[in-house]
Amino acid sequence: KRSGSTTKSYRKGSIDTESLRTQQLFQEQQRERIRVADREGKAEEHYLARNETSFEPLEWLVSCELGFYKAAYGVIDGCTPCTPYACRRIVRDGFATEAECAQLVDATESAMHNLFHRGGTTSIAPAHRQSQERLGLKGSVLFNYLINKVRLQVMEDYNLSTLSNSGALLTRLIANPPRDEWDVDPDHVYWNAHVDKANIATYDYSALLYLNDHGRAFDGGEFEFIDDDLNRLVEPRAGRLVTFTSGPENLHRVRKVYRGTRYVLAMWFTCSAAHQYQEEEEEDAADLQRQVLGLRSLNQELLRENEELRRGVETLTQEKQALIALAQGQQQNRGGRGRRGGGG
Repeated sequence: KRSGSTTKSYRKGSIDTESLRTQQLFQEQQRERIRVADREGKAEEHYLARNETSFEPLEWLVSCELGFYKAAYGVIDGCTPCTPYACRRIVRDGFATEAECAQLVDATESAMHNLFHRGGTTSIAPAHRQSQERLGLKGSVLFNYLINKVRLQVMEDYNLSTLSNSGALLTRLIANPPRDEWDVDPDHVYWNAHVDKANIATYDYSALLYLNDHGRAFDGGEFEFIDDDLNRLVEPRAGRLVTFTSGPENLHRVRKVYRGTRYVLAMWFTCSAAHQYQEEEEEDAADLQRQVLGLRSLNQELLRENEELRRGVETLTQEKQALIALAQGQQQNRGGRGRRGGGG
């Protein structure tokens, strides 16, 4: 249910004036948060290390910027954070079993075979039909089970009466990615500070389910909340769930992975049923990927033609040089004969 006095007409992916104005406002607030909070040399603390186990969920309240949540599509009763301390962060261990995490990692690896990657980052949208085909039956069933389990947990933890899925990504971060034909952005930087809702205005609650262990499978890759006073770290651990409200109170980043491979299931949820995940959005992404593949194929064909042209030019140049040399030799021979005749 919407509160009519604050309803906005923001539409995800739209270029109408109201949507663009909202997105611009969010981007400006993100830049300001980064300017204020993301400073070098700040002290840091660990919320939870990989080798620490919390048998009870850990919760931290953070002050909300309420206007940020109201700006996109108004207040939705039973969901939109409406009090200064409705925003928070929660870390919960053992949310998924080690076997579930290992199974999803295997399905993810299989699904990512021959997929485009951006430097060390490869992502798939597991809710998309084609991605579910790649994940296989067990992988897709496990994903659907986990995202709905997470959604129910978020509703319980944040005392919500409504919440809709707004997207998910299975992401693999590799420390030393291959430089191959599948790399569309070799210099891609994934460790920038950002605010989820500033980039996708329909995100209200964010969740991260880690699928393997920091310090064992990989080094680096810590999750970092960037606050004004401190940077607060969570080290990934298989089955560990991190949830938080998606606004500027939870500026964050993933630190660069320096060794090994890191896997995570990232999920976002919206208070607005009208802005829940739609398959068509991913169809657009799939179309774009096919276009990129077509352009890559065309580029390779042009490179081959250019190489053939270069070789042809080299051959013509060599033939021209040979003809010039032959002509010069014949001219010298004629000149030699003429000199011998004149002296006889």
